[in-house]
Parts: sequence; C-alpha cells; structure tokens
Amino acid sequence: MKEMSPRERFLRTMNFEPTDRLPIMYNWLTARYVQSRLGMSEEEYWADQLTAYAKVFKVNGVDFFEQWAFPARKQAGSWSVGEKDCWSEPESVVADLEKRIAGFQRDLATAPARREAFVQKICDYQIATQRHLGEDCVWIFGAGDYGPYQPTFPYGTYGYEGFFMVVATYPDVMERFWQAGAELDRWHNECVVEAARRLDWPRIGYLGCDVTTQTGNMISPQAMARHYFPSVDRALEPLVKAGFKLVWHSDGNMNDMLGPLIDIGIAGFQGFQEECGTRITDVAKLRARNGDPLILWGSVSAVDIIRNGSFADIRREVQRVLDEWPHPGLCLATSSAMMDDIPHANITEMYRLFRTLGAVQRGRTA
Repeated sequence: MKEMSPRERFLRTMNFEPTDRLPIMYNWLTARYVQSRLGMSEEEYWADQLTAYAKVFKVNGVDFFEQWAFPARKQAGSWSVGEKDCWSEPESVVADLEKRIAGFQRDLATAPARREAFVQKICDYQIATQRHLGEDCVWIFGAGDYGPYQPTFPYGTYGYEGFFMVVATYPDVMERFWQAGAELDRWHNECVVEAARRLDWPRIGYLGCDVTTQTGNMISPQAMARHYFPSVDRALEPLVKAGFKLVWHSDGNMNDMLGPLIDIGIAGFQGFQEECGTRITDVAKLRARNGDPLILWGSVSAVDIIRNGSFADIRREVQRVLDEWPHPGLCLATSSAMMDDIPHANITEMYRLFRTLGAVQRGRTA
C-alpha cells in the first residue's frame, strides 16, 4: 500500500478503513525532550512553542493532535493550601455553587446574542491551529475552549475534600450545578456543530475529565447514574446527533464508566492505565451505541515500560498492544503523559516502533 498523508491515514482509521500504518496520537512531551529531539535552544523553543511541537510531530510521525497540552514556562503554585481554609465546610462550597449556578443561568440568557460571534471564534481557532501545524498533523475538535464541553467534577476549585463533602451531604445541589452547567455546555456544543458544518471539518472530538481513581469511580456508579450522567447526556446530545465521533479521555479504572458513556453516545476512548485494572483486550470487544467498533487511542505503558524499560522491553510492549488490540479503530499512543523522568532515547525509540510495527500490523490486518 502506498504511503498516505497523515490526514488520509487518520480519517480512514476513524472510518475503520485500511491504511498504510496505524496513526499516532500526540502525548504530552516535555520542553526538554522537544529541545533535545530538535537540537533547539531553550530560547527558540519558548519563542514559538507550537511551531516547536509541529516540528517534533513531523520527525516522530505524529498524525493527529487532540489537545494543547504543553508545558507552561512558569509552573502554577499549589491551590490546595490557600483554598483549604476557604472550602473547609460544605456549606461554604454550597454557597459558592449556588452563585455559580446563577452565573450559568445568566450566561445562558445572553447566549443567543453571542452565538454568531462564538461560532466564528471556533472557526478562526480551528483554521489558525491547523495552519500553524501545517499539513503533517491533523487538528481535530480538541479538548479546550473551542472543542466539545461536558460537565466536570469541580475538585479543581474546591479541592477533593470540599467536592466530596458536598456530593455526600448536598447531592441535590451538586446535581443542580451539573444540570445548569450542562445547558451552557449544550449551547457551546451546538456552536461547535455549526462551526464544523461551515468549515466542513472532520466531526471528531476529544473530551472527558478525570472522574476515576486507581480503583474505580470517584463517586459511586449509582450516584453518577442518578446525578451526573443525565447532564453529560444533555450536554453532548447536539454533537452525537450531528454524527460526531467523540473520544473520551480515560485515566484510572474505567470499568464502571464504559457502559454509561457508550450509552450516551461516546464513540471511543483514549488512555487506559491498564495497571489500574481496565484491560484493553476487554475494551476492544465492546461496541459503540450504533454498533460500530470503538475508536481506541492507546495504550503503551509510559509509567512502567517507557520510563523503566530497555529498547527490547519497549518493543515487546508495543507488540503486545498490537497483538491484544488488533482493532480497526486503533491509534497508537501512551497510556499517560511522558515526563522528564523518561529517558529521551526511549521516547524516540517508541515513536520509531509505532511507525514500523504499526505498518506491519496494518499490512497483516488490512
């Protein structure tokens, strides 16, 4: 089979069609790795960070880009100490949630007047990002201000203690927070649908939030079914009805999340920390709500193998994923971010194996 462009390779895989090799997804890469891989100075890197990543995508063979997940030049300070005192009582969290619910409702009242301007912002953002990347990497509707939105767990604001106390003692308030936020998210997603129509952009979106731990859901599956998932369904319905293929970010043990998200219309998953108990062989057997195979982006272990292993170990791990996940919707990536404790040579070797073994796998299954 002739060599394909990244766009053709990626979009054909999203439609479960034969390709020359498996597509490769961007995973978090540190500033030090990018500078080392490109022979680039620190000053050059920080002068134009996105261009630096576009170059490293090209040399590593990355086919698509799903999230502006780049290191910040100055790391933000910890919020937990400063906000622990603010949210030490559930009543203080509830009072703030009520203010945020009212804010959602005010924003929703003015949303129709802002619709055209926001749709245009999404269009401009998509075009500018793709132009910056060039033709060697596809920008989808990624996670961020102009991609799909869904209700989140607000532990980033209140801390885990503040959030969990309210879930336990004021579940009705938490549910109203998710419901009100879902209406604004739904409006946002309607704008994304319109932008995709105007641009004729691939209807592929990346979303999700960390709602699981190493052992399972942060709150019980029963509570999520009652209070959370209906709001996710409400928010995502415009995208699902418009035929978007939505891929959900998946950390931790996702076993109790998979079924409800598939029922809502999620078409695929990214990540999978198998050491937490979600096995790719089991996930690969599932089907989307419309009966299609799932889209699956993953899932080489960055924590155990790429960080600690030899080149031979990395080859075995990549081959394991190919053998256990001979799947038409598979794109290769790590299970989680690759940080500075991973040897740079291991990262580069992993990408080489993605390209070479991914071509062998496609030749065997196409």
